[in-house]
Amino acid sequence: MLNKIFNIIICVGVPYIAITWSFKNLGTAIGFGVTILCFMALFIFFRPKIYTILGRNKYLTNHDAGFNYMEKAYATGRMNPQDILIYAYMLIRDGHLVKAERLIAGTIHQNKNKLSEKNLLAADLNTAIILWKRNDLEGAIEKMEGVYNTGYRSTVLYQTLGLFHILSGNLEKAESFMNEAMDYNSDDVSIRDNLGFLYIKKGEFKKAKEIYDKIFEEGAPNFIEAFYNYAYVLEQIGDLEKAESYYQKALGCPERFLSTVKLSLVEIALSRVEELLKK
Repeated sequence: MLNKIFNIIICVGVPYIAITWSFKNLGTAIGFGVTILCFMALFIFFRPKIYTILGRNKYLTNHDAGFNYMEKAYATGRMNPQDILIYAYMLIRDGHLVKAERLIAGTIHQNKNKLSEKNLLAADLNTAIILWKRNDLEGAIEKMEGVYNTGYRSTVLYQTLGLFHILSGNLEKAESFMNEAMDYNSDDVSIRDNLGFLYIKKGEFKKAKEIYDKIFEEGAPNFIEAFYNYAYVLEQIGDLEKAESYYQKALGCPERFLSTVKLSLVEIALSRVEELLKK
């Protein structure tokens, strides 16, 4: 807290005094010159944070542009360690696993004393996702359960570890965990999608349909899994026309690196339903 107050005094107070004194004692021309110099100094000082903010905003519409600004922030050598971990997660989302892993390991090694316990646990979550994408699901679950066993709880943890349990085939454990996840945040669409996915794996299509009916009544999700899973449930219960419609909608969703459903899988399912409708 004291450091933040000191930084505010230095970054705001000193430039204000310098600018005011220059205008009063050295004249307008020099005062403007000092003002420009102060703003340049402030930009250099806050450059990592400015680039980080620009990077996170740009990433929403243009991933390459977002990465460009984040890399500029990192290249200053003064990027906040918490922001480096955010940058690493952005890289994971786009499949840049090697670089993300390097950033996570380097940041923890060099700045562990500057990171909160929550930051360190979030880094472990990201590492677990990297393990999963490298086909080490067992290692990913072990890493995630290590975080869970510390008592840390978050929506992202329930989303991710719930999915991992389902993918592992341990449906009994998955169901127990998903019930806990729903108690934690039953409003989260990804958690509810995981529960619907679990019911699909168990062959309980009526229960799955109830989940997805409610999800889509509340508004269309922004990820491919929900559309595909709902279409698959509709196909299994014989509502082929509606299933066809939702498979088509799934094809309109972006396929992300972390997606568990690929567009090629949707295309196969859509062709299957279209053939059934012709009969």
